[in-house]
Amino acid sequence: MSQIFFRKTAIVLAIYLLKLLPASYGLGPTITQTGIFEGINSHQIVRAKISGNFARVCLPKFEFSSEIDDREIKKRLKEGLDTQEAIFHLYHNGLGSPKKQGGMYFASDIYLKGIKMTYTGYLRKLGLSFKISRTPPHEDKELLRGVLYNQHIVNKQLEAQKAEQNKRPEPEKEKKVSKMRVTTIWDVLPKGVIPPSIRKQQREIDARIKALKNQPYKSEIVKMHPVRWATGKMGEIKADGAIIDSYLEGQKPPLFITPPKEKNWLTAQMVNELRNQPCEFVFQLDRQGHEVFAGKNYFLRDIYFKNLKLTWEEWLTKHHKTFVDPASRKDFASSSIDLEVKLINGIFTGMRAVVLCGAEFTPVTDLVQTKEIIRVFPPNPKPNKFVAFARRFNQLFSGKKAGFSILLCPDGKPYTELGQKRARRIYFPEHKATMKMLQYQLLTGQIK
Repeated sequence: MSQIFFRKTAIVLAIYLLKLLPASYGLGPTITQTGIFEGINSHQIVRAKISGNFARVCLPKFEFSSEIDDREIKKRLKEGLDTQEAIFHLYHNGLGSPKKQGGMYFASDIYLKGIKMTYTGYLRKLGLSFKISRTPPHEDKELLRGVLYNQHIVNKQLEAQKAEQNKRPEPEKEKKVSKMRVTTIWDVLPKGVIPPSIRKQQREIDARIKALKNQPYKSEIVKMHPVRWATGKMGEIKADGAIIDSYLEGQKPPLFITPPKEKNWLTAQMVNELRNQPCEFVFQLDRQGHEVFAGKNYFLRDIYFKNLKLTWEEWLTKHHKTFVDPASRKDFASSSIDLEVKLINGIFTGMRAVVLCGAEFTPVTDLVQTKEIIRVFPPNPKPNKFVAFARRFNQLFSGKKAGFSILLCPDGKPYTELGQKRARRIYFPEHKATMKMLQYQLLTGQIK
């Protein structure tokens, strides 16, 4: 009896302690954040734009197997890496926010979308052999001393240059003041009267502003990248490249990725390694902006496994399999696609999910059906209790007239994501505001 009592007490105590753990306990050491890779200061420090702000990103210490030429590496990196979108794996403060010190972020690695490769993978591609220190960069005192010391030298050099420029005396300009008084129309007109030419300009400006207000968002071009990224979880991969039971964007679509060269390459261990992995799925678009299919499956150009920090090619290489580059079919888009925006009036029937809302249209056209589920951009910031937020938003705005700015491909057909039409924005004429503006007002308590 005493043993049973002890076990029950231990289980209750363990559950209680788990409840006391912070919510960020399950985040892992890093969080992912999308931004722009701007360039490098050195092989250790990267320049970036994160959350709209320029910043430096420090990577863990690279322990090279032989002597390296810093200048040569820096030169090759600058020549080979252009500005591009990237996913930064940033160390966080335990509350889900990136750790920051002296205006610098700290990352375990960076995935470069333009070259579809990690930053460390690109270094290895240059022929460099190294190990990555297991100590996070913000905890590596020796590394930080070197980084901060180098930055201190750079700052001193900039300060010295500014001081030198401030010392240089500017040539004095001789001031010429005219003693003649010029009479203008403002001197002869009564106070408050506007000259005819100015009145005409004001009328023209007012007419232009009125025309713009009466036709909101009717003419617009949106550029779409030839591949589209979608966040989700990996399902079960088959030997022929088919992937089933992956969950992304609220759906479980059938997927396909080009398998390796070897036959009978897939093992049960490899399947289990990928199952439920948090991923970034990269969808290929055709020249008209539509998603490419392989049979009935959505064709994937690449997959990035977040926890493993590997691309599809890198994961296959890890298992000694030969990566096959997807055949560049003639219909594959190779550059950005211009999408037009078509304003279609309808009725907003409510938010269905973070990125989905309902709509009704009358009459039915070749672009929309009577009832549609439209993809929209998520609220910013994202509400903590989405269900309660959506319920209140729908109470206020469901059944209202709205203008849906539907994206159209070059062939005139609607642009879709996983079969659902995408709206650039939704405009409520009664409130003279977009859905995004109204969501922000509700989140900030401006409307209740």
